[in-house]
Order: sequence, then C-alpha cells, then structure tokens
Amino acid sequence: MNIENRKIRFAVIGQGHIGRRHAEMVRRNSQCELVAVCDIKTKEECGIADIEEPFFGTFDEFVASDIEADVINICTPNGIHAEYSLKSIRTRFACGV
Repeated sequence: MNIENRKIRFAVIGQGHIGRRHAEMVRRNSQCELVAVCDIKTKEECGIADIEEPFFGTFDEFVASDIEADVINICTPNGIHAEYSLKSIRTRFACGV
C-alpha cells in the first residue's frame, strides 16, 4: 500500500480521562487507526471493557508485542512522560538514546 493511502497508526498509553479522549478522537478520524491501548489498571477499572483494540497492562508488554505504531500518545501522569518517551524512542528506533 502506498504510504499516502495508509492510515496513521496510533497507540495510546494511559487510559485515564485524557487517554480515553485521545483514543476516541483517533477512532473517529477516518485517516487514523487505533492499534493498541495500554494502562496499568485493568480494562474494567478504566471503564473500557468493550474496546476492540489490543489492550496491554504494561508499556513493556506493548513494546514486546511488535505492534506497529506511527504515533505513541503518552497520556500518563506527567512524571512518567519522559520515561515512556525515551523507551519508545529506544525500542522503536533503536538509536541508543
């Protein structure tokens, strides 16, 4: 498939209020695809038991899944943003940051 015709693939890390909003906005955009969501709480605790996308209980489980994502939305508490951002760069791009 030509890259111009491909949907942008998103993973949303964190399914609190903001993470759920991000995931819903991706779902509503016809040019995007939500490929995974992640939270340390269960789907039921997050209020997302009925989602169809793959769900991961840890960020490391998501990374190990080899699911391809173009954008990783980090919607966790602010103090964890840097950790997940650096892990994303290291694992997705193997640049040794």
